[in-house]
Amino acid sequence: MPEPLIEVSDADLADLRSRLENTRWTPDWPVDSWQAGMDAATLRRLVDHWSTAYDWRAQERRINALPAFDADLDGVAVRYLRFDAHGEPGIPLILTNGWPSTMLELVELAKRLSNPQRYGVDAAATHTVIVPAIPGLPFSPQRPTLGEPTHELWHRLMAGELGFARYGAHGGDLGSGITSRLGQQHPEAVAGIHLLAVANSTEVDRATATDAEREFLEAEDRWHAEEGAYQHQQATRPLSLAPGLADSPVGLLAWIVEKYRAWSDCGGDVSSRFTDDFLVTQASLYWFTNSIGTSFRAYYEAGNGYTMPVTEVSVPTAIAVFPHDLARPPREWVERCYAVERYTAMPRGGHFAPHEEPQLLAADIAAFFAGCS
Repeated sequence: MPEPLIEVSDADLADLRSRLENTRWTPDWPVDSWQAGMDAATLRRLVDHWSTAYDWRAQERRINALPAFDADLDGVAVRYLRFDAHGEPGIPLILTNGWPSTMLELVELAKRLSNPQRYGVDAAATHTVIVPAIPGLPFSPQRPTLGEPTHELWHRLMAGELGFARYGAHGGDLGSGITSRLGQQHPEAVAGIHLLAVANSTEVDRATATDAEREFLEAEDRWHAEEGAYQHQQATRPLSLAPGLADSPVGLLAWIVEKYRAWSDCGGDVSSRFTDDFLVTQASLYWFTNSIGTSFRAYYEAGNGYTMPVTEVSVPTAIAVFPHDLARPPREWVERCYAVERYTAMPRGGHFAPHEEPQLLAADIAAFFAGCS
């Protein structure tokens, strides 16, 4: 039998509560709300909830009730969830999350793809869905050396460990990169990929780009200038940041929650899309597994030449573009690197689409993979 996904001792819970109650708060700034980063009032409210009202044991029971399994992939340990198809089976799927998410954010999406009738999703087939935990993020330990490609682990999991000769893949954020490399390197096995983000073409002459492409690139430049500081830090000096976040649960919570507000379709009110329990659980998972520092590795490896570039993906590709995601590439931009067969502009939702809009996303994935074999 697989081990429980997570078990937290009473001593670790007491230590967390003590740290929360004894937080050394920074002096308030004379700024408006979220103007300079995490809103102090929202943070204090969430910390009070975390330390007094939040029921970790209830969350732990829910997490450990999920269908979790362990795999040893040539010496690399990976934990994954498996949701078996209920009904006419379609192609198996592997789903990969981004940052600062965990594989748990894909659970509602996986349920809808494996049992669409129960959730009212219009789908021609059901899918056995595999949701692995990215090494270094909560649940799977980090890989032993830099540069080991996660997409190759995923292929070994699907084709070797689980015996799926043909399968499809979906990913967002970090998961989009993993999924893109999986399709690029294993077209013999990957029937198609569905993405929420894409790799950028390395050879772009803005003078010859279309109007839509130039608007996209200008928006990318603005985003990196206004929102990209976290990415630059995690890619360049992650081990200067990690100790503070690994030692302070309040610092960790602030680093994560600010992203959930800025990157989601919440209209500036993070509570309109995410409950306090959800946000505190995300921080708890990174806290109890001590994985915030190791979660930065993907950024460091990508920024320092350890990660394989995505240059040309020949397998059928779909992309769902959510209006409040970090980037919203036009179709012609995606076609520079991918064999695009489906492009969907979603009516609402943001970077955390599997949580924000699981119904919309499940329907789009199901429609795309209905044509893949």
